[in-house]
Amino acid sequence: MNKKDFHVKIKAAKETHLQLLVSQFSPDNPMFQYNRYNVQQDGEGLYLIAWDENVPIGHFLLRWSGPQDASVTNKIKITASAFLEAGLTIDDYRRKGVATAIIQEAERLSKEKGCTHIGLEVGVENFEAKRLYEKLGYKDWGYGEFLISWEFIDNNGNKGIDSEIVIFMQKNLQTDID
Repeated sequence: MNKKDFHVKIKAAKETHLQLLVSQFSPDNPMFQYNRYNVQQDGEGLYLIAWDENVPIGHFLLRWSGPQDASVTNKIKITASAFLEAGLTIDDYRRKGVATAIIQEAERLSKEKGCTHIGLEVGVENFEAKRLYEKLGYKDWGYGEFLISWEFIDNNGNKGIDSEIVIFMQKNLQTDID
C-alpha cells in the first residue's frame, strides 16, 4: 500500500466507535480507549482518530491542559500549552503520513483553542517517532529523560503497571501562524 491507496480523515472519537477502537488498537487493554474517550467527554481534550474509510488506523489524545507529568510541569511553564499523548499508527499504515495528519490537525485545533505551544513525550528508544516529531518542528526540551508509568487492566480484569523512559518535546505554535 502506498500513500495514494487511501485518504486519511481525522475525526474526534465517538462513543459508538469505542468497541471498534478497542479491537483495532488495544484488545489486551480495553480501558485504554475508554479512558481517552472520557478525557474528551470531560471537555479536557479530544481523542483524535485517523480513519481510512471505516477503518481506524491511528490515534492521538490531544489534551488542552498540557502534560500531566510533574517531571515536566516542575521545569517548564505549560500555561496555554496543548499536549499530544498516546499516539499510535497501525503497522500497515506507518510511514504513509497518518501520524503527520493527526499531529497537524491537533496543531490546528490547538491554535483555535488559543494554545501557544504543543508538546509530547517520546520514548528514548523510539528513534523513528523522534525523527518525525523533529521534522514537524518539535524540539527536545533540554532537561533530559524521565520515567512515565501508567496503569492498565487486561481482559481478565487484572491490573498492571507499565512504564517507559521518555523525553519531552515541544513546538511553539506562534511561530507557525498561517
